[in-house]
Amino acid sequence: MGHGSYQSKDWNNLRSARNINQNSTVNDIYRSRQMRPNLDPNGVKYRESCDSMDNPASTAIIFGLDVTGSMGYLSEEIAKGALNRTMLEIYEKEPVTNPHIMFQAIGDSKTDDAPLQVTQFEADIRIAEQLLDVWFEGRGGGNGGESYLLSWYFADKHTKIDCYDKRGEKGFLFTIGDERCHKLLTKAEIKRVFGDLAFRDYSAEALYEKASRRYEIFHIVMKAGAYKAQNSGEDWKQLIGSRAVELDPNDLDVLPEVFVSLMQAARGMETKAITAQWSGKAADVVAEIIKGIRKEEGEGFLTF
Repeated sequence: MGHGSYQSKDWNNLRSARNINQNSTVNDIYRSRQMRPNLDPNGVKYRESCDSMDNPASTAIIFGLDVTGSMGYLSEEIAKGALNRTMLEIYEKEPVTNPHIMFQAIGDSKTDDAPLQVTQFEADIRIAEQLLDVWFEGRGGGNGGESYLLSWYFADKHTKIDCYDKRGEKGFLFTIGDERCHKLLTKAEIKRVFGDLAFRDYSAEALYEKASRRYEIFHIVMKAGAYKAQNSGEDWKQLIGSRAVELDPNDLDVLPEVFVSLMQAARGMETKAITAQWSGKAADVVAEIIKGIRKEEGEGFLTF
């Protein structure tokens, strides 16, 4: 998948057709009331990000959104403006070539009916069309975490990406949420969610390391909801180090700049050059995030 290219006018037309505006709620935007079959990961062999005439140097990018009850504001922001601005910033700043975008909706594999939903890798307005088909289940188990590690499992086991397979360049995987990551994915959960026969359970650390072979992975910890009660920021840093970055909900309007800057940093752009391209609040937020990463990993990033 991944033909064509993204056009802002197509997004404006889609928003108008779906009657999405700044007053729209998460239930207005995401109208599915159960998981659609085309978004069900169970039985999916691969989602593919392939080079094409339109996109000869494709880059796979996965955005995994927490769609449990406390995170409705994130899904609203993505649909109302952040997705469009992220795509425009990627095309303008070019941290990568020919972006192919997959969205994932993440819940809790221990309690939810649809703990993971996955779109195709797309390069045009189908990115947004498929995102809006997601079922915002709005649950989560109240059990001290969510199943962000499902994203890593799927990326490792069920994606084919030409950027890595043909050119040795990693794709990108961003998850976003306010809770801790469950520390174990059981073989029973793997069977239920993916239909895969697993012979053992997998730790979060093992899944992160496996997915990191082909993807630059980051988690954005939202400083709201369960953040304080679970000490989520510290827990994530223990799990993936400086690849866990924290963001206040009041700064969600600069999420596109954060995405682009993290991609640029992973591809080796110098810190000063990254921060210099932004102004105002975006520059301040990005500078703080990149400083934390570079303090631990240096100007070059760790590889697996």
